[in-house]
Amino acid sequence: MTTHAAIKTANRTALPRALLGRRPIRKSEYQFAFEMGELVTLLCTSEQAVIVARLQILDCIDEYVIEIVDADCDPLQVLEFQIA
Repeated sequence: MTTHAAIKTANRTALPRALLGRRPIRKSEYQFAFEMGELVTLLCTSEQAVIVARLQILDCIDEYVIEIVDADCDPLQVLEFQIA
């Protein structure tokens, strides 16, 4: 039976990439324009909504998931420039 060395002590350059652990990507602190739970206005309809989720997509564009106040509908995904 072969005993293998731990990856941290092995020659990492000789190993295939699939065997190497991925290093976490460190992002600098990013400030979103709106906070979770904040009351906002949907610009196209002037309806009040609450932000329930937020994420950053390609090219640093902020995307928000909002729920319209006093409406029985599914949450909407909107971009930062669509709400105020």
